[in-house]
Amino acid sequence: MTGKKISIEDAQRFILAGISTFTLHNYKTGNSFKYNVKISDDGKLYFASVIINSEKSYLGTVNNKGKFYHGKKSKIPADAQASKVLSWCLERIYANTLPDFIEVWHEGKCGKCGRKLTVPSSIDTGIGPDCAKKLSKSVWRDLQLNKLFS
Repeated sequence: MTGKKISIEDAQRFILAGISTFTLHNYKTGNSFKYNVKISDDGKLYFASVIINSEKSYLGTVNNKGKFYHGKKSKIPADAQASKVLSWCLERIYANTLPDFIEVWHEGKCGKCGRKLTVPSSIDTGIGPDCAKKLSKSVWRDLQLNKLFS
């Protein structure tokens, strides 16, 4: 895997930052899935895709609280492992209950703009320093509220 493992708190910001690409890795089983989550033009929801052999396949949508909904137009069934893993992991990431054997890895690119990360602190979090400043206060507030009420 390329990139860097990130904390659950950083994963919460990273995944819904705007244009994130990340890998969910289960080190107990050795299974990994690579995903892309991109914000819609109106900013109200996110489109989730799985990346298999460098090809993206639409899976469904994610709301701003990290809840995954399988898309009717997805060519990948709702009961496929890639769909189930994304749903299960997102639920636990945003509830702060992700088990230690599941790792979230970013690809070395900013989750908001997609540029290569070069600053050590941004490599640790997955968000570049300029983009970290631009993340809306509402996104940050929603993440904090999710932590309080989960």
